[in-house]
Amino acid sequence: MKRIINGFEVDWASERVFAEQQTAPNYGYLFEVSADRKRIVRCAHISAVGGDFDNPDGDAERFEKDARQAAEKFLGFEREGK
Repeated sequence: MKRIINGFEVDWASERVFAEQQTAPNYGYLFEVSADRKRIVRCAHISAVGGDFDNPDGDAERFEKDARQAAEKFLGFEREGK
């Protein structure tokens, strides 16, 4: 189930979790998930979503922590069935 958490649209992408930032600059983060779907293992991919950014690497890395927190909350909601 797709959810908006802390400014990120978060949803499953096969066996991974995808978190897309909803405000500019927009980045998408693809996270690998543990086999039991309880935790984020690592960020597998970061991409700019539409637009041309001046400092894509710096901005994307800066927002990765927020995206990871949103993805972790998403996993918690999924486990609780909310």
